[in-house]
Amino acid sequence: MSLLANIFARTQEQYGVWFGRVVIIILLSFIFFVTGGGISHNEKWRIERVDISGAKAVEEDIVRSLVRQKLEGSYFFLYAHDNSYIYPKKDIERMLLATFPRIKSISVSRTDNHAVMVTVKERAPYALWCNGEQSEKKCWFIDEDGFVFDQAPIFSRGVYVEFYGTLVERNEGEPLRASLPYERFATAKNFVSLLRESIGDSYRVEIKPEEEAEITLRSSAKYPYLADVSIRFKDQVSPEVLLKRLVTAIPTQFPDNISPKKKLLYIDMRFGNKVIFGFEN
Repeated sequence: MSLLANIFARTQEQYGVWFGRVVIIILLSFIFFVTGGGISHNEKWRIERVDISGAKAVEEDIVRSLVRQKLEGSYFFLYAHDNSYIYPKKDIERMLLATFPRIKSISVSRTDNHAVMVTVKERAPYALWCNGEQSEKKCWFIDEDGFVFDQAPIFSRGVYVEFYGTLVERNEGEPLRASLPYERFATAKNFVSLLRESIGDSYRVEIKPEEEAEITLRSSAKYPYLADVSIRFKDQVSPEVLLKRLVTAIPTQFPDNISPKKKLLYIDMRFGNKVIFGFEN
């Protein structure tokens, strides 16, 4: 029994030493933690200036005000948010991206002990996404990826290409931050670009169900009779193939580039290699 008692006493003694060390470590850590919080409020590292770079459509003063709001307060009620070494960089970037759909990317960096730089890259308008009839039409700016980022005024026809079609919406009924289906939009966008180089300018693109799309030409210096003509196609076919079929079919249908006697309404390219020209009755 004495042997067991000695082992038990020794175990209790070791446990007491271990427990005491743990308590000391916890107390010292707490003291260092609190002390560090106090040091973080030192004027030497306080952010006093927020510089903005790259903002054009987005107002700098609004961006600066939102950043300053994020610099208020403290982590765990101790560590200052406005300390230039520990400021909430990622929170600021996420907040600005969530607030401004027009901002494509953003970077926040420390300039010196008293300043941070907010570098903004804005989305550039590529075209419009529109819905509704002409009398009640509303349009929004979309970027080169088909992302809806701002409401737009009504422009004269041809200033921007107008896209129509169902959006992939983040919030039901809210076009902002929604986008056109990327692959289908990319096909139509590339076809519009190729048409501009070889045929003429487009002013309307409709992305329809069942992989169908339609582009309406605004004008064509090379083929004047193609003005206001719609080109129907399947958007799983590459734009390069579509263009090749088109530039081959036009001279065949209109030898010597002679304008048709009847008004040309559409060119249908939805049936493989066949290209159908539709005229007014």
